[in-house]
Amino acid sequence: MNNFFKKRLMLSSIIAISAAMPAVAHADQLSDLQAQVAALSAKIKQIQADQTRERKTEAAEAMREHSAMAMSIAKQNREVQAIDARNAAAAKLLQAQTPTRAEQLGVTNDQYITKGLLPGSFQIPGTKTSMAIGGFINFQGIYDPTQNFGPKFSIGNLTPNSPGRRASANDFHFQSKVSRLVVQTSTPSDYGPITTNFALDFYGFVNGGDNNQALQNNSYSARIVYAFGTIGPLTFGMLNSNFIDDPDQAETFDNGGPAGVPAERTEQIRFTYPISKNSVFSVAAEDPQSGYQDTRDNIEVASPSNPMPDFSGRYVYTSTLLHFQLSGVVRDIAYTDGTGARTSSFTGAGIIGATLNLGGLNPVFGQDYVGGQAWYGAVGRYIPDDFGGNVASVLAVNNGTTGVPTTIATKIQNDDGFTLFAQHYWTSILRSTLAIGYNHQALASFLPADTANAPTTKTIHVNLILRPVPSVDLGIEAMIGQKTFQKSTGQSPLNAERVEFGGKWHF
Repeated sequence: MNNFFKKRLMLSSIIAISAAMPAVAHADQLSDLQAQVAALSAKIKQIQADQTRERKTEAAEAMREHSAMAMSIAKQNREVQAIDARNAAAAKLLQAQTPTRAEQLGVTNDQYITKGLLPGSFQIPGTKTSMAIGGFINFQGIYDPTQNFGPKFSIGNLTPNSPGRRASANDFHFQSKVSRLVVQTSTPSDYGPITTNFALDFYGFVNGGDNNQALQNNSYSARIVYAFGTIGPLTFGMLNSNFIDDPDQAETFDNGGPAGVPAERTEQIRFTYPISKNSVFSVAAEDPQSGYQDTRDNIEVASPSNPMPDFSGRYVYTSTLLHFQLSGVVRDIAYTDGTGARTSSFTGAGIIGATLNLGGLNPVFGQDYVGGQAWYGAVGRYIPDDFGGNVASVLAVNNGTTGVPTTIATKIQNDDGFTLFAQHYWTSILRSTLAIGYNHQALASFLPADTANAPTTKTIHVNLILRPVPSVDLGIEAMIGQKTFQKSTGQSPLNAERVEFGGKWHF
């Protein structure tokens, strides 16, 4: 029962009670009762009026909502019709085009080329794969007043004064063989992006060495620089060793860089684990190579005996202020002599490096930074001879000189060295780098005298690089290096110089 009927019933009851009251009731009581009835009747009328207004308001709001919904549906219908009309027009226009050769052969591809997920990439039509193509053209003009070392300032290859060395002294040459082509892809998956990376340059093997180029066209041989793929945290293929510290190196025009810096590319299986936003840890099983030299005048020979992969581990911390790396490698260096007897040495090496962004400490330094790294242990093949002495010969073998070469003794030849560098920006487009390098190898005392060995190498690089546009670096660099020889050779330390100019065109 609603309030209205309740109140009418109450009024009727009051009237009935009033009528039943004795006639002897006082006149003033009747007057009060009549006033109360009148007030109650007025209140009932007000309630009725309020309820009527509420019903009208609700009905108006419902009408407005219905009208707005109808307008929205009509707008959506018009938009859908417009899209359908544009699609129909586009389809008609495409059908009017002459079929491509691929379409004539039945190779269907009905997608447009769109922007890919990788920087500067495009999505391959008909797939979810993004592809980026890039690289650089590297041109170098080189003057060697002391001895021609080829494309790299390989101070460890410096020879004592001789007719052969004088023949290549005061030598000038151009070369662009370290130009590089890079192709990268990325495909989304449930495991994250699946990527491939392939890089090719033209610093391949040339019979007779770097100076033995065809006189008519100066042709070079191509070689694989990188060839690897990733899926989730796993990486397979050839890339920079997990052991080396590539970021903490100086920017030099010279392709070799400071003496002794570990810089090796190798086939590997790597697992990468992000510890935090700034920290990453990775481990890898890498292709082994037991380089050795012996008393039979063999230097930098790859041993056929490699009992296990090289196992490396690396921790990297990176922030806007600092890059830090600590890495190590364990190796089983082996050699099998002419009698079938094998010598095996379980050893290892370590690297520590860091680069500090000076601008992060104080804005007055702008983009300047300083850095360096140091290494120690059986580094061996991780320091190619382009960067120093015959350090690939991590194992020295004393196996006699006549008859069956029975091994008498072996020795691991450890390396210790460092590099330090600083880069300063003179302006936003002009910068310089100063870098020094030092490497020392503990050669076995039983090795015969050989001027090809370099117990110690030292270098200094200084350059001036201009970047007139973001894709081009032009500059000039001066280098000086020193090589020491085994004491048994009686040869004093020798110096060599180089001046190089050129540029890199990135694409």
